[in-house]
This record gives sequence, C-alpha cells and structure tokens, in this order.
Amino acid sequence: MGSELKKAYHREALNPPYPYMPKTEWESRIKKARELMGKNGMDALIILNNQDRLYFFGSGKPYRYVYPNIGIIPREGPTAIISGSEDADVIAMEGYAHRNIGFRGDTMAPTPSAAEPVKLAAEVVEELGLANKTIGMEFGRFMWWEGFTMNEWERFKKELPKARFVDATDLIWDMRMIKSDWEIGIMRRLYQVTSKGYFQIIQNARPGVNERQLFYDALKIWIDEGIVESTNYLFSVINAVQPFRDRLLKEGDWILLDGGPMYKGYTADIQRIIHIGDPGKKAWEMGSLAARAQDAVEGFLKPGVTAGAIWQKGIGTVAEFAPETWHKARSRKFPSWVGHGEGLNLHEPPYLVENSDFVIKEGMTLAVEIPSFFGNRLANMPEDVFWITKDGCEKLTKDLGSNGIYVKT
Repeated sequence: MGSELKKAYHREALNPPYPYMPKTEWESRIKKARELMGKNGMDALIILNNQDRLYFFGSGKPYRYVYPNIGIIPREGPTAIISGSEDADVIAMEGYAHRNIGFRGDTMAPTPSAAEPVKLAAEVVEELGLANKTIGMEFGRFMWWEGFTMNEWERFKKELPKARFVDATDLIWDMRMIKSDWEIGIMRRLYQVTSKGYFQIIQNARPGVNERQLFYDALKIWIDEGIVESTNYLFSVINAVQPFRDRLLKEGDWILLDGGPMYKGYTADIQRIIHIGDPGKKAWEMGSLAARAQDAVEGFLKPGVTAGAIWQKGIGTVAEFAPETWHKARSRKFPSWVGHGEGLNLHEPPYLVENSDFVIKEGMTLAVEIPSFFGNRLANMPEDVFWITKDGCEKLTKDLGSNGIYVKT
C-alpha cells in the first residue's frame, strides 16, 4: 500500500442504509460501462463530473467545494472513489463503490497525518494496475469537472506518466441517453408533480396577482410532494430569464413556465406560456400552430427516426401555415432547435436540430419544444417530455394538459 493510501480513511460502500438507487441498478450500470470499455479499447474510466459521479456511484457531492473527488471504474477489478472524508461518509450511507477512500480536507494546513489527495488518487490507480493503461476521461460536451482543478489534473498526469488518457464522452452518453426502468419511474414521478405545481400557477395567474406568490404556491406543492430535495435546484420562469418578481401582474405581461424542480438529480423541463390579458388574434392563431406541431411530432416519435427529421416535422407543420417560420427558425434571434435529450442534465444529447442524422433509439427521453412566432415575439413554445418506447413514445408530461397558450384575464 502506498504512503498516501496508508493515511487515508477507508469505508465500505456496498450496502448503504439509504440507497440512492437499487443495488441491481448500480451493478447493471457498472457491467454496461465495462462492456463498452472493452469495445472501445479502454481499461478504465475516471469520473470527475458530478452528474456522472451520481450516475456511476449513486452519490453526488452534497455541496460545492474545492477538494478533489475522483471515481475509478476499471474494466476489471474493484471500483473506487476518492473524496473528502465527509463525502466518504455520505457515500457509505447512500452510494456504491468497492473501495470508498476518504482523505481529510484540511491538507492546506498542512497536516502531516492527512493524505495528499492527488498523490492518493494516483496511488489508487497504480494499485489497481492501471498506471500504464488506457483510461477514459470526460473530455467532451457537458462534462464539466468538479473533481479536479486544472492544476490538480496536470499534477495527476505527472504522477502517471505511462498512462494514456483518451476521451470517453461518447461512451458515457451512450449509457446516459438510454434510461432504465428505474430512471423512467423517477422521471414519471417528477413530471407528475412538476405538472401539478405548474397547473396551480396556470389556474391562479391573472391581473393583480403577485408573481412571486404564484411561484411560492407551486414550490409548496413540490415540497409537500417530496420533489424538491434541497434549495439547489433548477427553475426558470417569466421570460425564461428572471425569477418570479415581487410585483403584481398586469395586462400585457406574459409568463413563460420553463424548467422545474429536480428529483434524485433528474431535471424537469416543461414549458407553457401564460398571457395576462388577451394577446390578440394573431397570437391565438400562432399559438395554436405550435400546439398542432407538437401533436404532429408526438405522433412521429419512434425508434429509427432522425433528430433532423423531427426538426423538419415540427418546423414544417408550423411553416405550412406560416412560411416565414423557416426563416425565423434559422435566424440568430429565435430558437433553432425543436428539442433535446433530458435526464440528469437539463439539456443533454441528442439535440433535435436541422439536418442532424442522429438516430433516435428506444429508451431515450426527449424534451420536444416547437416554437411559433408573431412579429418579433414568441407566440408559443410548448415543451413536453417523451420516453421513446419500442413502437412509439410515452408522454411523461401528460398531466400538464393543453399545449396551447393560456390566456388569463
């Protein structure tokens, strides 16, 4: 055992009393990752992204701080995670790893008895027989690192000069894009409760009502239903830019409900537009077109279609009655997609954009949002989430109701 490993804190993490996910779910993910590593010529994965940490180890960082956090999934041998000792305790309570290794987070002191985390991680790699192997890393899209600073990464590479680090982004997304039955159960519950809170806003919005109170009413529903697990969650509201303000709604305002709470790390992304006061005939007409396009795409979704074909179906349905939509959908100002993947990240692959040849597969979850415009303003952009099944799709957001515009007077 290396010198830093001797200073480390070791805890079991295979039988958590409060598991984030069933052990069978974790085991299936590790098995699949190992199969894909074999196909891609990799000997291990190193995990530094917090969403991937939750996905592969069943425990995310409970709060953001600067201590290193490194997960290791070898193609053969025990999985390992190296983190601050407090995190190691959390992993033991809710996560999974064959080797749960903690270090004291006061190494800046410095404390002679504390392991130096970068060297500790390198020692674990060596002990697992990976020091001269090919290791997959999160180098690509949406793989923001929270496990290492750039300086720590450079030091880590120097500790392992014979290791070969390659990009494993596609491997990880190949797994995360296909949702398991357990994940779909989580997402069904999330969207059912998210819809309940949003419907409360839709019912109560009208001139003279306080914007912020609308949000508080929805938030209470989500908390009471057990969806909001912490205050660190995603939620986008009026105009998709500002939070609900402490002000009274008036005629001419509009509310764009967009996003939602998080549950077990999975994000909600539902969109509806509420007009305060009658927006006029053109808005009604164009809002109905977006709803029609959304329904057309729902009937089109199934395994084997391409992301580009979904874009064509959605925009083409609106443009059949409003030809200027082709130009606006390709402009710099307006949205240029008709949707994206959904899961642990609010927006994740695949993206439903023009000319994309990405093939939709069974098990994916897609947030579909077809825009329509009047003048220089968005008329409607309903957003619903669909799970791709063997022969079609299941609408996870069915409880929200109509995808047309809502007018409150």
